[in-house]
Amino acid sequence: MARGNVFGYETYMIRDGSLRNVYEGSHAIGFQLELRIANYRGYILSQVEDIRVSVDGTPVPREAIRFGVGGRVYTLAEMETVVDDRWELRQVATVTCLQPGGLAAGPHRVTVEEHIRASYIPFVAVAQATKSLRIE
Repeated sequence: MARGNVFGYETYMIRDGSLRNVYEGSHAIGFQLELRIANYRGYILSQVEDIRVSVDGTPVPREAIRFGVGGRVYTLAEMETVVDDRWELRQVATVTCLQPGGLAAGPHRVTVEEHIRASYIPFVAVAQATKSLRIE
């Protein structure tokens, strides 16, 4: 299947200032960032084929990514069958990446891809954005 970006909203994908470590007790278990959908409309979660994250050139394994929207949190595998929840336009999603120890304080280069399957285009639309974000 062909892939490409047809939407052109990647500038708005990664929310500035949203990178932070996630703690369980006093131990960092990973990190989070906030995303907006790089599209002009919302989608049912099963249409979100993939969310890919890499930090400083190192990709986060798919199974370590959690996607939270509207008070619910899903693995990417669970999202494949979710037809009763949506990621709406202008709605901010929280992406959690499980990584023992989290990220070191300081600047990080974060790259995110959103893979969206829309019924009206013959390929998966892929939007990619890279930002320098900081962990305080």
